[in-house]
Amino acid sequence: MPYRIGVVGGGLYGSRVLRAFWSFHLSGDIVLCALADINSAALNEAEKNYGIRVYDDYRRMIDDENLNAVAIVTPDHLHEEIACFCAEKKLHMLVQKPLDTSARGALKITEAAEANGVLLYVDFHKRFDPSLILLRNRIRNGELGEILYGYAHIEDIIAYPSRHFAKWAHMSSPVWFIGIHMIDVFNWLFGEVPYKTSAVGAKKKLSGGGVDTYDFIQARLYYQSVACVTLDSSWVLPDTFPSGVNQGVRIVGTEGVMEIDGQHRGLEAYTTGRQGMIENPYGFLENENPYTGCALSGYTVDSMLMFLKILKKLEQGAQLKSLAGSYPDGRQALSATAVAEAIHLSVVNAGAEIKIDL
Repeated sequence: MPYRIGVVGGGLYGSRVLRAFWSFHLSGDIVLCALADINSAALNEAEKNYGIRVYDDYRRMIDDENLNAVAIVTPDHLHEEIACFCAEKKLHMLVQKPLDTSARGALKITEAAEANGVLLYVDFHKRFDPSLILLRNRIRNGELGEILYGYAHIEDIIAYPSRHFAKWAHMSSPVWFIGIHMIDVFNWLFGEVPYKTSAVGAKKKLSGGGVDTYDFIQARLYYQSVACVTLDSSWVLPDTFPSGVNQGVRIVGTEGVMEIDGQHRGLEAYTTGRQGMIENPYGFLENENPYTGCALSGYTVDSMLMFLKILKKLEQGAQLKSLAGSYPDGRQALSATAVAEAIHLSVVNAGAEIKIDL
């Protein structure tokens, strides 16, 4: 029997999760049952587009729908309460990154999932980007030699914190919202967690507009096997920037260098009445399917598909312990959260070096 899945949070990214899950529903892989959200517009949209049941309280959705699993796509700082409730209800979970905005909260979620024997899958979809997979393989097979240093940047346009998420952006930061992706990427590439960090940031543009959060944070991460990597996270690029997110990774080793431009991937679109837009065809694609109509692919979808594959393994009798390390789990997400927490602590302490203890 296909897993019965509900979604908590139907906002900007939640709507994308719903589209992907609806595609899986049409393929018979799952039954997409319901959406819970406090926003009536999001509920109306889901009801109209997918004909699923909608709730303004996730607890009532879980009580009424006889679910097997839940996707949590709420603002970052709300994950702990919802995830712990789902764990106690013995529901498998896909949780958007970051797992939580504190190591304490991330640990609480992880321990709740472990105590109740449920899958905790954190949607770090950059791990499914084919360019980053290629980079990881070249690091692991020694093609770049001994890694010396690296750099990553990930930047959003200001519309996200100033308009789309203005009600809760003060509870987040560019590191929590997008930089956490690159923290996980570095940990995943190198197979280890940094032992210390130092960071600087500034509050100018957004705080001047009434949103009390950092415009940018630049962090240095120190690994045992890599001298240092630098991460720039920001979300104040002008709305006239030709894409919603700008990103890239550069890794230098003793035998080579690899650079990944995560923005310019060969697709630009210009239409009347709309600014030019650089699209990311690797991330989210619409394909024709003779049985279900539109089907979706791309690395953001592949990450969600992996969640379903893990569920299938469990249905076939696999044990969670035997699958450890094969997907972005709670312990790995806890590591990324601890790094991000240390970065913020360094910023408020004028760039002081902060040890990362796990």
